[in-house]
Amino acid sequence: MSIDYYLAKKYEIKKRIELLKEEISHAPAGSIVPLKKNGHYRWYHQKKNKNGGYERKYLNKKDVELARKLAKKAYSKALLRDKENELSCIEAYIKRRKCTDYASLIEENSPYRSLILGDGWGDEAYERSGFHPENLIVKAPKGQYVRSKSEALIANELFEQGISYRYECLLDIDGIAFYPDFTIRNDVTGGIIIWEHFGLADDAAYFDNMMRKISLYMKNGYIPGVNLIMTFETKRHPLTIDDVRKVIALYLKE
Repeated sequence: MSIDYYLAKKYEIKKRIELLKEEISHAPAGSIVPLKKNGHYRWYHQKKNKNGGYERKYLNKKDVELARKLAKKAYSKALLRDKENELSCIEAYIKRRKCTDYASLIEENSPYRSLILGDGWGDEAYERSGFHPENLIVKAPKGQYVRSKSEALIANELFEQGISYRYECLLDIDGIAFYPDFTIRNDVTGGIIIWEHFGLADDAAYFDNMMRKISLYMKNGYIPGVNLIMTFETKRHPLTIDDVRKVIALYLKE
């Protein structure tokens, strides 16, 4: 499995750890303790007292909301320990991993490129977007550059799974030039699917443009789940490699 997967996973887990720590910091003080009596559990709110010891208070029916918050806190703390352990394991793997420069074999000037990639549809000449080329800063497979780490995740996984695609290929809709993030061709049927990744879905101005774009797609025969794939991310919920793989398995694999 590519080292990029583990680097992306590390980023994802660190984000999750930050969110869990924030969530725990806003939870009620103390913890919830279950004590079994006569075959039934009774719940107690346990907190430190002024002397450094602990005291417990029985939680009755009117305290159900507090009990739920404390139970959720216990779950989040257990999950946090698991994620911190997973992060330390991944960091140890990354430290020990010795990578080979296999990507150089498919660079544009490599003599191996045509033999490995062939002269397929995805590598034929096509009209690409000329919009802000200075923003093409993240290297993806086949030696191309994309605009974000999330787009690189998608490009890398499409390439790894042998799926033909074009990046920001011209698509004319009602005389308007569109450049979908990824245009994908089914090598068996020849059918075309477009994949748009919306990376700032929590930004108000971006959201309005996103909805107009989706509306135009749908009015012109591009239906979500049929020939239009859409992925979304926000600051709190970044795109992950697992998300990408689930989408590919659902829409692009027989």
